[in-house]
Amino acid sequence: MKRKNVAGVLAVILAMSLGLSACGNADGQSNEESSQGSSTEQQSGEQKEESKENQGEGQGEAGLDLSETMKVSIFSQADDVSYEEHISNPVTNYWANMFNLELEWQLPPQGSETEQLNNMFGTGDYTDVIDISYNTENLATLCADDVIYNLAPYLDTELPNYKAFLDANPDVKSALLDDEGGLYHFAVIQEAPKQWGGLMYRRDILETMTGGNVAFPSGQDAPSTIEDWEYMLPLMKQYFDGAQMAEYGCLIIPAAGYFATGELMSGFGIGGAQYIEDGTVKYGIAEDAFYNYLTKMKEWYSQGYVYKDFASRTEDMFFMGNPTLTYGGAAGVWYGITAQLSDVMSLPEYNLFMQVDAINSPADTANGVQKPLGVYLDSGRASNNSGWAISTACKEDKLHRLLAAFDYLYTEEGSATRTMGLSAEQGAADVAAYVEKGVTNGTRENGTRTWTEEMDNCGDHTVFDFAANRMPGVVVAYETRTADLKDGVDLEVIADEIWTANGNENVYPLTVGFTPEETTELNNLETAITDYANSIIPKFIMGTEELNEAGFAAYQAQLEALGLPRVLEIRQAAYERYMKKAQ
Repeated sequence: MKRKNVAGVLAVILAMSLGLSACGNADGQSNEESSQGSSTEQQSGEQKEESKENQGEGQGEAGLDLSETMKVSIFSQADDVSYEEHISNPVTNYWANMFNLELEWQLPPQGSETEQLNNMFGTGDYTDVIDISYNTENLATLCADDVIYNLAPYLDTELPNYKAFLDANPDVKSALLDDEGGLYHFAVIQEAPKQWGGLMYRRDILETMTGGNVAFPSGQDAPSTIEDWEYMLPLMKQYFDGAQMAEYGCLIIPAAGYFATGELMSGFGIGGAQYIEDGTVKYGIAEDAFYNYLTKMKEWYSQGYVYKDFASRTEDMFFMGNPTLTYGGAAGVWYGITAQLSDVMSLPEYNLFMQVDAINSPADTANGVQKPLGVYLDSGRASNNSGWAISTACKEDKLHRLLAAFDYLYTEEGSATRTMGLSAEQGAADVAAYVEKGVTNGTRENGTRTWTEEMDNCGDHTVFDFAANRMPGVVVAYETRTADLKDGVDLEVIADEIWTANGNENVYPLTVGFTPEETTELNNLETAITDYANSIIPKFIMGTEELNEAGFAAYQAQLEALGLPRVLEIRQAAYERYMKKAQ
């Protein structure tokens, strides 16, 4: 990262005179100059006047002057919604109106987020606020390089709600503050996280192929061992072949040949890319038992069970491999999300009815594994790659406004609004999107976490349709809506119980922090390791690279030559610091 030495000197002078706590200041560009390529979301005069009334003639909490409209540029991931949907989000705009902010969004096309973010860092043309979801730099390094502010000095004076939450939740505090006490972003914090995705399978296929007499060798109702899967996968292949499907996947795995989070592999007694065993950090794809995993995947691939073109698919965060197959009824087992469970993927117009159930990894009992390791992804409630940071392009007066605005998202009301949507008291009836979706009384009762009757029974729309999902703040826990129950059952709760049944004691916490030096070294070493591993593992599975004990030993030796021992050393030291800090 290029340092701005002159800017660093200016920052010291400015901090001394104004009490700022940025690690440095940017090069003095105006917001207009530093947000090229962004577009402005125009807010109506009526909304602004209503906001000022709510704030008491332009005065916020602690006498914060809100009379002047401030433009705020934001670099943010756009998710899967359109640009128009993103910038017109009712909750985001309610929040902006409350603090008299005019938001200018910079939304990179999906797939280009990391590149666009790095370009911004390289040019120094920072937006005021930066979504760090795709950041690969150490946050302390970004602060030291005069890119973002250190928020820690403001906790006592301007962030009382953020501070109160951190103090009341030491696990979150230890995850977000680095070893030097630095705090560099407004995090997305899960109050009570549930697993949002995992392995799932088409139960209806087995019912169809057995006439309703599914009988797994383990005696369990769901497939739980390798033997169970070898009962299931042939039935799926027979089903797809009988339907004369030209392309299908009984089992879809990622292009790399393994789930870095540990699915499938955990059934062989190893975790994902990194995991914990008896307090020691290990790398799953380097362990001896990974040979057993590769052997079984190669066997299943040769038998036509593993999707034949898995290696040609590009990676995505959900590892679905080929959505055309999953949603088209041509997949048997895949990594999916909770929204795919039950019969929602059925295509009645094609006489196709799918029943999708959650499952766990299969235990390799033949090699002595009786219980898979835990692969709970949400092993922490907050992390350093989810939330928004304030850049040093943000000037002093705007900084204080933003501190107050973001602090609101850690209040009870602010977090409920951010997560669940607007109440009638917050003006839901005046929002076109709410009127169109039939929730003119709002999504929740005033000042509560209770759904309105309209929202509770709104089957055509989900909670995500009303929430501000990209914003920082606390994601509150709420009662499942009646509309989200299936025959009176909360499928997300059931799936969460299945996916997390083996706990998370083997999971390397997502919240482990590294020093800037460690981050740089890890990035370099792990990039080389994963590039090599991900190039040869698919070949082992497909049989284009011979898989035997000698070949696997050579693969392990190459991982060591690329720096695996050093990677484990760094991760072990960071893990021990994390555990000590979390006590």
